[in-house]
Amino acid sequence: MKDLPRAAACGLFILAAGPAMAEEVQVYGQIRLTVNRIQTGKADPMLEERDNASRLGIRGKEELGGGMAALFGMEMGLDADTGSLTTPAFRNSYVGLRGGLGTVALGRLDSANPTGSPLYSQVTAITSFAANDAGATAIGTSMLNARNRTSNSLGYQSPSWGGAVLRARYYLRGDAKVGGQEDEARSLDLGLSYSAGPWTAGLGYAKDKRSGGLLANEFDSKWQIGLRYALGAVEPYVLWGRDRYSHKAGVSRADVDYWLVGARLRQGAHSVVLNLMQRDVQTSLTGVRRRQQLAYAYALSKRTELQAFVDHDGVDSSRTNVAVRAIGAGVRHDF
Repeated sequence: MKDLPRAAACGLFILAAGPAMAEEVQVYGQIRLTVNRIQTGKADPMLEERDNASRLGIRGKEELGGGMAALFGMEMGLDADTGSLTTPAFRNSYVGLRGGLGTVALGRLDSANPTGSPLYSQVTAITSFAANDAGATAIGTSMLNARNRTSNSLGYQSPSWGGAVLRARYYLRGDAKVGGQEDEARSLDLGLSYSAGPWTAGLGYAKDKRSGGLLANEFDSKWQIGLRYALGAVEPYVLWGRDRYSHKAGVSRADVDYWLVGARLRQGAHSVVLNLMQRDVQTSLTGVRRRQQLAYAYALSKRTELQAFVDHDGVDSSRTNVAVRAIGAGVRHDF
């Protein structure tokens, strides 16, 4: 059983190397590595080499005629610093159909599948990461709680209506006591996004249901709204959201608010990103998580980028000696 992920990886390359037949097949990937200095509280700093969501994938389509196309893809997650696969091995694995009424997809879905991600696709369109949404600078799930990668899912993306796109995803939640087993829990994510001219905007909603009560990080409801405007070389943006959870009165919060304001400055091959954000700590009645990021990137080519960043994460204002400070530099290469 331990060799199954490696066998699947071999299968990807065999498929890619074989005859294309009727399909258009693409092998692609990214390698993202940085060397980071991390310090938590007053502890001694730690030097690490860290992967930042490297991946290897295959995707393609077959034209079916009449404006219809079959879509498919599988994307493995790689820890490039050690050469091992992530758990689970595949970030996405899907099959789908695209037609005049939109696109549907089945499987393990994320923002890279043809139907996108109702919540996370809005985050990637409205905000800029510093420099990756992974490793020491990850904010998409930790700060914004923008649900992205889900198994046992059915996704839909509408055609564009004057720049507006509707995304929806419904999926079967796993049994918390039996890993990977589906039960009666269900989740729904909805996202309405708009992009035209200098404006990018989004409104998202999510709802979870589970017999016997919700688990940690499952939403009684979730709302998010964001806006980005391109002012030439400078692109400011703002995103706000509220997550509602089951809670214990006097101990934890029902409503968790969060916000992010930032901007990206791009000049030729150079780009700078500044992000300021805050999130209520759900398990504390007074604590907030404040975070600041500054990143610089230099594009050596369309596929290779040098990266450097500084990140300060307060973690929880109601606790002492927990803040995390990180500084790092590395390389990203797309292929």
